[in-house]
Order: sequence, then structure tokens, then C-alpha cells
Amino acid sequence: MTAPVALIAFNRPHLTERTLAAVRAARPTELYLVVDGPRDARPDDVEKCAATRAVLEQVDWPCEVHRRYADRNLGLEANVELGLDWVFSRTDRAIVLEDDCEATPSFFRYADELLERYRDEPRVWQVSGSGLGVPDRLFRGDSYAFTAWASVWGWATWADRWQRHREVFPRDHRDGDAPVRTMAAEPRPGLLVTRSGQQHFAEAATSLDTVTHGWDKHWWLTMMTLDKLAISPSSNLVENIGWGEDATHGVAEGKRDHAPEELSFPLRHPAEVALNPAVEHELELVLSRVGGRAATIARRLVRSPRLRRVARTAVNSRAGATAHRVASQLREKGRRA
Repeated sequence: MTAPVALIAFNRPHLTERTLAAVRAARPTELYLVVDGPRDARPDDVEKCAATRAVLEQVDWPCEVHRRYADRNLGLEANVELGLDWVFSRTDRAIVLEDDCEATPSFFRYADELLERYRDEPRVWQVSGSGLGVPDRLFRGDSYAFTAWASVWGWATWADRWQRHREVFPRDHRDGDAPVRTMAAEPRPGLLVTRSGQQHFAEAATSLDTVTHGWDKHWWLTMMTLDKLAISPSSNLVENIGWGEDATHGVAEGKRDHAPEELSFPLRHPAEVALNPAVEHELELVLSRVGGRAATIARRLVRSPRLRRVARTAVNSRAGATAHRVASQLREKGRRA
């Protein structure tokens, strides 16, 4: 493994320990630690942050460790964006994990291999490790697909891509978290394949709600505006283990991510660098289920989680059939051309 790993943490030592254990198994030779500081209004943060940093001192394999420990609380948005600015000022590529993202062994090999394979392919900007439950059949036998966006629950990118994003989105966090762009966020036609996906990202472009539309949405908006692509894996290689009361964005007791799986090697690569509309369609359904207007209204009107699951199943079955039909039509047009 040649790519450095960047681990972003705050005040959850029990989760950080599990994530670090996965990194230890991969044994990267370079590790970047980006750790936020305690909040003034939360006295218990002092002890929790200290415990988290103590966990991160347990790097017991040959590794060069770089530390960016904040003395005061920056907040999630600033800690991630400014932290990655620091990481990518020192390395040309990195695998990025937050403290609640537990990676499988195959994730590191997969990310490392694709960082090298697409290093000089300017249209590819992100390698994701989270499959978000997209059915394997939509990948048509490939190990991954190209999509307009992909989860950052375990991901990787290159310094030139991140730095280009920060030129487009130069939010410095000195005057709050308001979106600041040097060019309008206008996804290129054809990248987003559903009306709900288009509406979701249109809202994200101007929203001040950093819980629903955080730094990751702005990263994806830059990608879509510049006509870039992400890589989504056919298997879920990273599990988000951070659900609960101490999560910044994932407060949902009893919830868990899709179970992690190992990916087989050698990787099976798509024939061309082009959007997979069926996989993209399914990913946009994930956005609608989690953060769309319909999902928000449904949570207010339908209190029963069981009834919501039944409704989602019905909707997703119809949507899945539509995705298959769209993909088949596009393949047929390609053959005729």
C-alpha cells in the first residue's frame, strides 16, 4: 500500500479505536491525523478529546505520523475542509476516513489501486468505499461504476482535484459556514438522472443548513459543475458505525449501515470512463430517502418506521424497474451507434 491515510476525528475514542484498528491492519507508511478540539459549552469534551488523542498515539507499526490537533473547536465543516487543505498541501493523494468509518481490508487495496490507475485521468475525482446498498446486479459484473457523486464514508482523492475544488469553493470559515463559490453550481446536463436528485443538489447549492447539506455536498457540486465523476463500489467496503446520540449528523439510535463485504481481486474495471445511469439512479434514490423533501414530510406524517419501510420498498421496486429500463435503452442506443 502506497497511499497515505488521513483520519479525521473529534471526541469519540471508542469509535476512533475501531477505525484505527482497521488502518493498523493496512499498515500505511504515512498517516495524517486531523483532530478537532473541545467545545466551550461542553466541559466533558475536554476529557473525550484527550482520550481520542490518546487512542491515536497507539500507532505501533512503521509509519510517519503527521498531526493537526486543534486547540479549540472548529466544528465539523471547518475541521474537514481546512484539515484536508493541510493534508493535500503535503501529499499528492490520500485515503480519507472519519472516526466512525470502519473499513474492510480490501477497501485499502481497492482505493490504493484506483488512485494509481486514475491518477492521470482528469475526469475521475473521487474513489468511494461505501456502496450505500446499491444492488450488485446494476454493476453488470464490474467491481465499481462511475457516478455523479459517491459516499464519503471512506473515500480517496488526489491533491490536484481537492485543490481545484477549493479554488471553486474557497470557504475559509472566518465568517461562518455560508456557501461561497467562484462559479455558479450548475451540474452538467445528464449527470443527475432523476428530478429529485436535481432538486436536492439545487437546494444544497444555496442552503445554509450544514447538517443536511454539508461540505460533502459542495464537493460533489463542484464535481458536477466541472463534469467530473466519482467511483462507487459494487460491494460495501466501509461501514458507518457512528449512529447514535454523539453523532453530529447521524443521530438514529438502533440504526446501522449496510453490512461490510470484501471485494474480490483482481478488480474488474468498466470498459470506459462513463456514467452508469442505473447505479446513479439508485444513488439518487438514497438521497431522496434520507434527505429529500418527500422523506422529511413522510417522517412527520408517518410515525411508524414499519409503514415507512413498506412505502419505501414499493417506491424503490418501481424505481429499480425504471432504472433497468433506462440502462437497457442507453445500452441499445450505444450498440446502434
